[in-house]
Amino acid sequence: MNGLYSKAWTDFNFIGFWIVVFTFLRAFVMTVVLKPFAIWAGVKKEHQQNRFQEEGWVCIYYSISWTLGMVSSFFSWTFWFKPEALFEGYPHTQLPHVMMWYYYVQLAFWLQQIFVLHIEAPRKDFWALMAHHTVTLLLISGSALSNFWRAGNVVFVVMDLADIILAFSKSMKYLGVSDRICDVFFGTFMVTWLYTRHYMYAYILHGFMFTAYEMIPFELDISQGKWYCRELAWLPILGLALLQILMVYWFALILRILIKILKGHSAEDERSEDEA
Repeated sequence: MNGLYSKAWTDFNFIGFWIVVFTFLRAFVMTVVLKPFAIWAGVKKEHQQNRFQEEGWVCIYYSISWTLGMVSSFFSWTFWFKPEALFEGYPHTQLPHVMMWYYYVQLAFWLQQIFVLHIEAPRKDFWALMAHHTVTLLLISGSALSNFWRAGNVVFVVMDLADIILAFSKSMKYLGVSDRICDVFFGTFMVTWLYTRHYMYAYILHGFMFTAYEMIPFELDISQGKWYCRELAWLPILGLALLQILMVYWFALILRILIKILKGHSAEDERSEDEA
């Protein structure tokens, strides 16, 4: 009646439905849209066609999800550099339909990504990616369970922006676009990554370490949706910290690519599969 939505057991049906949708939608977009486009664009090697399809799908998905996440946050509340907004009125047991829909679709996407990780050509950092996906799923499901939806929403939009630029730049690389243009996109990606995944992300981590502690009284009352107690308050901090460690690892790889570019070489993805 008030335009807000609360969690229900039937939400699992919704999540399962979208896992299936993503499985078939990904296959459809890659084979019916992206592969013919790659062939039309002159990509002859099957390996490069496959990689273009994978990166093209990621670029399309993250572009849509980032836009929806921004719309969801702007129409519901405002976070930007105001960590208090993440915790005001906790617990957030009722949400606008668009935010909960967006959240569950993201959860379904990341569950499906575990499957995708095992069917794509292996990458050098497979286990780092597996750890990333696992921590991400724990953070998404944990924040939904404990009603920290706002924090999860912000993590989504902060993380997705760099992925859009990375996937787009790699797609251009597989299409044979000149190294100079790809290097410009890589530079844009690097700045975006540093700003969103380390600087802005620090606001979220700081919020859970200090702001939440100041604003939310310790109380475990599951019937009221209150999960913030001394025994559990460290869990989101641990999850966010682990995710940041993985991002520092990947940023080190990004710096290696930057050094190659400065030495006159083209940008090559250090995370790509071993082609030997």
